[in-house]
Amino acid sequence: MARPVQLAALALAVSFLVPVLLRAQGWSPPSRQMPSMPTAAELSGGWIGTQGAWFQGAGDTSALRGTASGAKDGRALQARFTGGGTPVPVAIWSDRNGDGKADMIEIYRGGAVSFQLIDADYDGTANVLREYEGGGKLLRESRI
Repeated sequence: MARPVQLAALALAVSFLVPVLLRAQGWSPPSRQMPSMPTAAELSGGWIGTQGAWFQGAGDTSALRGTASGAKDGRALQARFTGGGTPVPVAIWSDRNGDGKADMIEIYRGGAVSFQLIDADYDGTANVLREYEGGGKLLRESRI
């Protein structure tokens, strides 16, 4: 009977520690609910400022700007965000099924992907988080 209690305690510890460790690395998703994809007009307006929580700790976000590619119903199918006056990506949001919501958010540092947040079943809620080392090697994949 002690085994289920120990497993429950371990699960609770892991559910607490994973977000803490991700914050220690400098990025964690502000929500499991995936954000809506921007329109081209929103990217040229003040939209990025309203989405700040999604860019916290995502590399150099000074002078953050976004560009859209592809569109369905006016919403970008991919949005690429750069900062610091360089073309190096800070984040890339992708809508792989065209439903108007991001299905994958990639966070970059130094031009290499550091994190991928993925809605693998396209229900609007993230369920996979991948963390990469600086050389692009997958360090861990978590179901969230």
